[in-house]
Amino acid sequence: MHSKNLFYYLMALTLFFLMFEVSFFIHSSELYLGDFKLISNHLHVPITVLPGVLFYLSTQLLIHLVYVIFIIAMTYGVVSVIPRWQTKCEMIGMGLWVGGIVTILLANQYYFPNSKFAYLLSDLLPRAVATYFFWGFFTVFLSILLLAFIGFFLLLMRKAKWTTIFLSMGMVAAIGLAYHHASLPIDAATVDRPNIIIIGIDALRPDFLGYFGGTKRTPHLDSFFDKATVFSESITPLARTFPAWMSILTGEYPKKDNARFDLQTEIHYDLHQTLPSILQQHGYETIFSTDETRFSNIDQAFGFDQIITPPIGFNDFLLGTLNDFPISNLLVNSLVGRYLFPYSYGNRPVFTTYNPNSFLHLLKDNLPSVRKKPVLLITHFCLAHFPYLWAEQPGYRLSIYNYQAAVRRVDQQVHDYLMLLKENKWLEHSIVIILSDHGEAIELRGDRVTDADFFISGKTNVKKVIPSFYPSAVDHEQVNQSAGHGTDILSMTQYHTVLAFRFFGIQGQVPSVVSGRVSLLDIKPTLLQMLKINFPISPGGKSLIDYFSGQKTSVPSQEDFFTESDFSPQAVRSVHPETRKVLFEGINFFDINPVTTRLGIKKSMANLIISSKQFADFKGPWILALYPQNNKSMVPILVNLDTGFWTNDLNTDFAKHSPVNHMLIALKKFFGKDIYP
Repeated sequence: MHSKNLFYYLMALTLFFLMFEVSFFIHSSELYLGDFKLISNHLHVPITVLPGVLFYLSTQLLIHLVYVIFIIAMTYGVVSVIPRWQTKCEMIGMGLWVGGIVTILLANQYYFPNSKFAYLLSDLLPRAVATYFFWGFFTVFLSILLLAFIGFFLLLMRKAKWTTIFLSMGMVAAIGLAYHHASLPIDAATVDRPNIIIIGIDALRPDFLGYFGGTKRTPHLDSFFDKATVFSESITPLARTFPAWMSILTGEYPKKDNARFDLQTEIHYDLHQTLPSILQQHGYETIFSTDETRFSNIDQAFGFDQIITPPIGFNDFLLGTLNDFPISNLLVNSLVGRYLFPYSYGNRPVFTTYNPNSFLHLLKDNLPSVRKKPVLLITHFCLAHFPYLWAEQPGYRLSIYNYQAAVRRVDQQVHDYLMLLKENKWLEHSIVIILSDHGEAIELRGDRVTDADFFISGKTNVKKVIPSFYPSAVDHEQVNQSAGHGTDILSMTQYHTVLAFRFFGIQGQVPSVVSGRVSLLDIKPTLLQMLKINFPISPGGKSLIDYFSGQKTSVPSQEDFFTESDFSPQAVRSVHPETRKVLFEGINFFDINPVTTRLGIKKSMANLIISSKQFADFKGPWILALYPQNNKSMVPILVNLDTGFWTNDLNTDFAKHSPVNHMLIALKKFFGKDIYP
């Protein structure tokens, strides 16, 4: 009845389109396959990554085949409605195929403006113009699809047997829906044993929130803080995600728990003493969830009963980067896409297709609605992390605008998450903590606390030459600028974090703002004391329980507090880091576990990374920072945070009126051999 050659014609067109997709992707990705070959030579990629790669390639072929079958079905449906078109079946099929591809490309540009294929069309059609074309093509294509559906319905009506089957299936589905109902939420938390809900927001700096005076409103976080105990001067001991979260879980400095850089493979710390492990032992269920696992591989070994994350391993880097094709992009955030593209669904690093709601769907479907125990629930949102873009957010030229947009969107994402928790009765009796693991520097003036106008030179520096204590970045930052996080020990915007506690269904809290230096190390002892769980007090963290009543609004900050930087290759020291440069500059530092396929730091390179670290001691309003130099020495920088004055000469009167000698001794005692002469 219809042309038998239609399938072959459409397959030929589809194979040609597939080859075009691959060719364009390789070209626009700066020879992606060549890069992968080089990476393979350095990292010795194990064969255990192959099943994931084969599954991905098979999925791409499958969805292109399904597209062909879909167009054939549409063609047959259309000619069933208009029989005289049967002689033009092949032409109609190929026309629908072309129209469908154009619609897909336009839809990809509309929904995923950061896709490489969106850039392809943007040279021909600006996004605003392409939007009109997209809705025009989509309307026409949808009308033809409706026509095809009518055709198939008429065919079914002509065949009583198939009509009976069709109606029977509909009745079964209706009965199933009638009897299906979700389990009613049941919560086991009480006033004495509340749920502990920790919400982390990656790279969130407080001064970009409306509550702390930011120029843009963040209404949902601001509203949360209005009813919380907010610690306005919280800092992190190391401004990178994995070390910061380890300090949250252990209550220890990175130097003590040995988590001193991302992707550390060996943790010399008793994981039975982490916060989740202790709560497990005291009858809590423990859950950890995050939308980014590339550089922070937290799993069940840290004391969690359940993990809700994208898959961990090298294929996250490989397939997450590789998956940017028009058809698969449109499927990624669907229910089908969750299973076909697990390395892209709800995965923040795949910013081209990352939809903040997809991660929320993942949480909604995996969080238990019936809970027989109180729960420690930790969720970490990474939307505010570089590159500050996501699926529907096109990039601006200046990073500050991208960062502001990301902060506003994560404000909405956290609100939606809290509403999800409320609907499922997680907040009946709970302690909710909102924090950031670290802040962010985006080369604004003041992102480093050393302003040239406040520099105090010594007697040997009569011309007041600003010292080169920090290697110049590719963006030629000024002395009071900085970029990224974990890169500069004197960038307070990198180390200043959000920290707020709010009680739900529990008495005894008076919302207030508490000044004075606290840290992420204080979370564990605070929670354990609130739950009346005995634990050995570590020298790093302290309980903040006395500040929830509102009677005390200032924390004494006279004790020493130590911070350190992470390994920062030259490619990272920029507000616009290039992924390939970062990867290749540090490629010799990594290897891949052949069993787990996880990327990790080589043991032989750990000492080299530590030798590149900067260190600092905070005492009262003073910071003493030590910067390593190429000659195996360290440059000291002393800063007074209250006045802004600073120097690199510890023999000045300014330095002599500071506790610098005490701070030097404290640094050497705490960091030991890490401190150079």
